[in-house]
Amino acid sequence: MRPKKIIDESSSKTRPKSVIVCSSCGYQEKSKLVTVKETTLEDSKSIKVVDSKTRKLQSMPTTKAICSKCGHTSAYFWEKQTSSLEEASTQFFRCAKCEHTWRTS
Repeated sequence: MRPKKIIDESSSKTRPKSVIVCSSCGYQEKSKLVTVKETTLEDSKSIKVVDSKTRKLQSMPTTKAICSKCGHTSAYFWEKQTSSLEEASTQFFRCAKCEHTWRTS
């Protein structure tokens, strides 16, 4: 979420009219009370952004499997019934390093 910008549209000193503006979408809303707080973070460390796809993979079980693309030895795995119920299910693997996906029947 991006910080909000505050635009002061004061027409008089007795009753200032302020508008809060979202810097991401431009939505504006009039405000009676405005509190401005500025915070500076020093020595901030980098933040790792984890999207929903990565979060979903990280919660999956892993096994020792060699990736044919990069040679990494760890892969996420799951099982899925891809054809009729009479046949065995298919096991899928996804490399934990390069995300190459392969399957076995």
